[in-house]
Amino acid sequence: MPEIPAISEKYSDLIYQYPDSSRELLTRLARYSPQIVNNQYAILHIPESEGLATVAAAGYSLVPKLFTYLSTVNLEQSGILSTQSQPVLNLKGSGILVGFLDSGIDYTHPAFRNTDGTTRILSIWDQSDQTGSPPAGLQYGSEYTREQINLALFSADPLETVPVRDENGHGTAVAGIACGTPQEESDFFGAAPEAGILFVRLKPAKQYLRDYFLIPPEADAFQENDLMLGVRYLAEKARQLQKPLVICITLGSNQGSHSGQTPLEETLSSIQSLSGIYVVTAAGNEAGMGHHYYGKLSTQGERADIELLVDAKTRGFTVEFWSAAPEIFSIGLISPGGEVIEPIRSRSKTSQEFTLLLDNTRVTLDYELVEITTGMQLVMLRFSEPAPGLWRIIVISRSFVNGGFHLWLPISGFIPSGIRFFNPLPDTTLVIPACADGPITVSTSNAYKGTLFINSSRGYTSNGIIKPDFAAPGVEVTAPVPGGGLRLFTGSSAASALTSGAVCLLAEWGLRRSKPRIFTSREIKSLFLYGTMRNAALHYPNPEWGYGEMNLFGVFEAMIRP
Repeated sequence: MPEIPAISEKYSDLIYQYPDSSRELLTRLARYSPQIVNNQYAILHIPESEGLATVAAAGYSLVPKLFTYLSTVNLEQSGILSTQSQPVLNLKGSGILVGFLDSGIDYTHPAFRNTDGTTRILSIWDQSDQTGSPPAGLQYGSEYTREQINLALFSADPLETVPVRDENGHGTAVAGIACGTPQEESDFFGAAPEAGILFVRLKPAKQYLRDYFLIPPEADAFQENDLMLGVRYLAEKARQLQKPLVICITLGSNQGSHSGQTPLEETLSSIQSLSGIYVVTAAGNEAGMGHHYYGKLSTQGERADIELLVDAKTRGFTVEFWSAAPEIFSIGLISPGGEVIEPIRSRSKTSQEFTLLLDNTRVTLDYELVEITTGMQLVMLRFSEPAPGLWRIIVISRSFVNGGFHLWLPISGFIPSGIRFFNPLPDTTLVIPACADGPITVSTSNAYKGTLFINSSRGYTSNGIIKPDFAAPGVEVTAPVPGGGLRLFTGSSAASALTSGAVCLLAEWGLRRSKPRIFTSREIKSLFLYGTMRNAALHYPNPEWGYGEMNLFGVFEAMIRP
C-alpha cells in the first residue's frame, strides 16, 4: 500500500492560504498532495527533509494547532422539552442533519438507532481507518454509508464490517445529548431525536506536532487541519442530501490570538455563508484554570514581571504572548534559580534558544512582529524540562499606544494543573474556535442551581467581540456511553451539544412553516437571543452569560408576545 502523506510521520502538515483565483498554484504544488478545504485554504503535506515543521520555519498560522475535549433536568430548563411536546410545535429535528467531529461514535448504541434497529447515522468518515475508501476528493481515512452501517448492525460482529470505535466515549456522549433516540425507561431524551447524524472520527495528531507543542503522552490531541477537512466533508454531505446542517464543535484549544482569526475559525465562519449551515461551538472550561494573563503598561519603556507557577514535573509546555499592532514589546525571563534571559527586541521573524544551566531548562522564543492572519505581535515561548518554582516573564513596552497584552497557557489536559499564572484573569478565556464571530458560542450553566458552571469560560474575545452568545445547561446531563449504558456528563461539550439539538428544532420549524424556508445563520442566532432568559439583577450582554440563558420555547413565546 503506498504511503499516505496525510497520516505519515514522514510528512509535516501545513495550512496553506491561497486566493481562489489562483488555484493553479495548487497544481504547481501537486508534489505536496494538496487537499482543498474551501476557496481560501488548502492542506499541504511537506516531506520532513524540507524542515517546515516549526513556527520558526513555516510561520505560526501555517502550523496546525492542537485541540482536545471540553468536558469533564437540563432539557426542561433549556425549553427543549416544551418545544418537543407542545402539540402544535412537536419538533424533533426531522429533516435536519447534525454533524460531529470527535473521538468516534458507538454506532451500535440504542441512542443512534430507529425502533426497528436500523441506524440513524447517514455516514461516517473515520480518519483513523485506512482499510476502506476515503471520501471523494480526500486522501485518507474510510467512509462508511448508512447501508454499510445497517449491514454491520445485523451481522454477528459489527466491527468486522464497520470498524468505527469510540474508545474515549466523548463523541458518543455529545452525539447522544444532541440527537439521541429516547430511552424512556432510563429517562433519556436527546434534544433532536429525529435528526439525521453525520460523524467525522478524527485521527490522533501526528507525533511530530505533539513533540513540538510538548503535549503529554496521555493527552488526546487532534490537528486543526483534520478538523478543517472534516468541516468540508460535513458540508459536502449536506449538499448531497439537500438538507440543513448543524455542525457541533466540542473541542477546543488555547493556541491562537483569541480574536476569531485562526484558519479553523475563518473556515467555520465562511461555511455559514452557505444556505442552511449552522455552527455551534463550546466556550470551554477555562475560567478557573489560571491559564490567561492580561497586562497593561502605562508608558513606553515600562516593565512588568508576570509570575508563572510551575510546581509539577512536566516534560514541557508553551506560552503564547499576543498584542495588537502597533504595540511592540520585548520579552525576557527570570528562572526559579535566578538566571536571566534579557528582554529581546522583536524583529520581523526571530527564533532564539537558551539553555539555563542552573535550572537544566531549555527555552525557545519565537517572535513574529506581524503574525500573518491577525497582524498582531506574537511571541511563543517553549519550555523544555522546566524547573519547578516561580518563573518570571519580563515584558517591556517598546512602542506604546495603550499598553495592553495577553498571555495564554495551553488548555486543560495539555498541561498539569500545577502550571498557572500567579495572578490570572478569568475573562477572555474562551477557547479556540469559540472566538469566531459567525458561529453560536455557548457558555455552561447549571440547570439544577440556576448558576453559571464554575469553570465556564468567559468572554469577550481579545478584540472585543461579544462572546459567548448565551449560556446553556451543561452540568450532569444524561448521555450515552460506549457499550450501551448511560452516564452523567458535565462541561462545555454538553452545553454545546444540547444547543446543537435546539438549533435542529428551530431549523425544522422553519421548514414546516406555511411558507417553508431555510433560515440564515444570522437569523437562527437572533431568534435564540430573542428567547433567552435574563436575570433582572444582571447587565446584558456580559462576559459570563452573553445575552442570557437559552430558552428555545421562549423563542416562540417572544413571537406572540404583544
